Amino acid sequence: MKKAKRAFHEFIDAVYIANTREEFQRVGERAACALGFEWFAYFEGGNGDLTLVTSYPKNWVDRYYDEQYQNIDPVLRQARIIGPAFPWDASDMAATRSMKERHFLDEALSFNIRAGVTVPIAAGYGRFGAFTFAADDHSPALDRLTENSKDLLQMMGVSYHAHVKARMSDPLELDGDNVVLTFRERQCLGWASLGKTMQEMATILRVTPRVVKFHLDNGRRKLGASTLPHAVALALRRELLP
Repeated sequence: MKKAKRAFHEFIDAVYIANTREEFQRVGERAACALGFEWFAYFEGGNGDLTLVTSYPKNWVDRYYDEQYQNIDPVLRQARIIGPAFPWDASDMAATRSMKERHFLDEALSFNIRAGVTVPIAAGYGRFGAFTFAADDHSPALDRLTENSKDLLQMMGVSYHAHVKARMSDPLELDGDNVVLTFRERQCLGWASLGKTMQEMATILRVTPRVVKFHLDNGRRKLGASTLPHAVALALRRELLP
């Protein structure tokens, strides 16, 4: 658990200052290594386009793009159902999948991509994302890490998504630094940055989910953000959150 916490804090510091695709890739690679995984992958899409930042072998990434495997990848299919981080094993999954999915999983296994943990991410407007750490073996040590550190892995995935969207979509966009958020707007955006749902925030703040949504929407509009993750990333960069 100490290793996971140390990796988490190093990851948060690094992702905060990353600017380019290459820098974001290095952040993911270092985190994967620190946690005992071989690779990481970040996916975001949903309207015919695809953003993929990963340390997977280049031949596998090229194959993934060429064959449009995002349409049959069973891990991404499960990630579309927004929920907590989940572990997966390519060998176990293959037994219960369609022929196309089994072929995909067999190809992944040929590149030694055997098991991992994936964080589903709600990206808004019909889009979704997924943040994955993957390994070439399904070991008890990684099982324990996944089980004991799900909350940290969840926050890593959400934070990575937020910063990639803010920095790679709007490089160095820091106009409007004089934005003033109310106390409640800062509170709600702060809890959102930690991966809390609107229902969880409502319970913490002892208000209704409708009130939470009201404050989140107001904060997003003030920041000029298109999505909630974008608003969280901008607020973090401008040091507006508690």
